[in-house]
Amino acid sequence: MLFDSLDKLKRNSILSAILLMALGAIMLICPPNYVDLLAQVAGYTLIVIAMVMGLNFLSGKKSLMAYLKFTLALVMAIGGICVLVYRENLLIVLGWLFGILLILDGTRTLYHSVTFARLSGRQAWWVLSILSLMLVALGIIILVNPVWNKPEVLVKVIGCCVLIAAAVSAARLFWTWPLKRVKGEPEHAQE
Repeated sequence: MLFDSLDKLKRNSILSAILLMALGAIMLICPPNYVDLLAQVAGYTLIVIAMVMGLNFLSGKKSLMAYLKFTLALVMAIGGICVLVYRENLLIVLGWLFGILLILDGTRTLYHSVTFARLSGRQAWWVLSILSLMLVALGIIILVNPVWNKPEVLVKVIGCCVLIAAAVSAARLFWTWPLKRVKGEPEHAQE
């Protein structure tokens, strides 16, 4: 049971680290003139993903999970349409969204550091707790939005925070995987 949870956490950590690195790099590289185009691409991407999820619902089995995914597809389609229609207010909402997501990701990483990393047998498992609290602090800073009112600056700040979240996700992968123990060695001998 524990190793099943760890395998799932490992896959999620690898996937989230790769996706967050790509998203952070795109947001940092994007020139200020193309921020509006980036918003349009995000809106159309949401609509296309929602359409694919809707078609999968129509052609697949009708289970509770399928209905939940279809509901998520409808929400994504509405979100994509809102992104395309309300582009000028998008970055304010994007700042709120990324701030909340960083807080949630930091909270999830803090939970994993206490439950899995502490039990993994690594010596400095508490570093993951500090990194997760740093993610929560970055999310709060983005929500408070003290300095950046220009869309270009907000995109760069969000891109940097997303790259930091990717690094923490990779660190979560390292710290949560248990070490191999030698037979006869006490359980907490490496602490």
